[in-house]
Amino acid sequence: LASYQRPVMSNMTPQSAYTPARSWQMFEQISARYDFLNRLLSLGLDKNWRHELKYYLPEGKNLSLLDLATGTGDVLITLIKHPQIVKGHGLDLSQNMLKIAGEKIASARLKSQLTVSEADAANIPFENEQFDIVTMSFGIRNTESPQKVLSEIFRVLKQNGRALILEFSLPANPIMKNLALFYHRVIVTLIGGLVSGNSAAYRYLNKTIEQFPCGESFCGLMQEAGFRIVRFNPLTFGIATIYQGTK
Repeated sequence: LASYQRPVMSNMTPQSAYTPARSWQMFEQISARYDFLNRLLSLGLDKNWRHELKYYLPEGKNLSLLDLATGTGDVLITLIKHPQIVKGHGLDLSQNMLKIAGEKIASARLKSQLTVSEADAANIPFENEQFDIVTMSFGIRNTESPQKVLSEIFRVLKQNGRALILEFSLPANPIMKNLALFYHRVIVTLIGGLVSGNSAAYRYLNKTIEQFPCGESFCGLMQEAGFRIVRFNPLTFGIATIYQGTK
């Protein structure tokens, strides 16, 4: 495990000044209600989407997993139940989110298999070719340099290892796209703001969904990072997508 130094921020980011470089501070502020709002605003679909990841695992036994932007640990806890995976580690910049993840791992009696620590997805503190699988769910669009994150994922994957990126996307169908935009812009911002007390966070998250490349465009970024056999699989009419790439 290489050394890692947390970014120095003298003050918490004002709610009006969220940027990809400081998005981890936003998650610090909304961590207490994060899981509840995920379930509420996705109508429970976020759990189904994470379960879908198991269908895209590479072949093999005794696989090791790294989950980036692990948040409260949902992907780790979901995938460790799959018999192929024997151990997993999660990285995140938000200490509050990691605290919740640690509590959930302990409650599920998975401390012997799962660990979490503080680190940046763009500066992964592991040597080359350490993991069979690297996952990242709803996090890469909140990074300052998605291309650097993808390069780091490629670096720490073993040969023939697989990257699985689960991310929000916009449906290709114009009617579904307009419905999704209305839901994100109005419903998510309103309810997310009321429940979390931080409407700016949910306005920011909505903006990142609209601006982030999806479908073939994101596959192109994965290919530029060196991945082969790059594919994408839309979920629930295309409001979320699983991207996979093999090293």
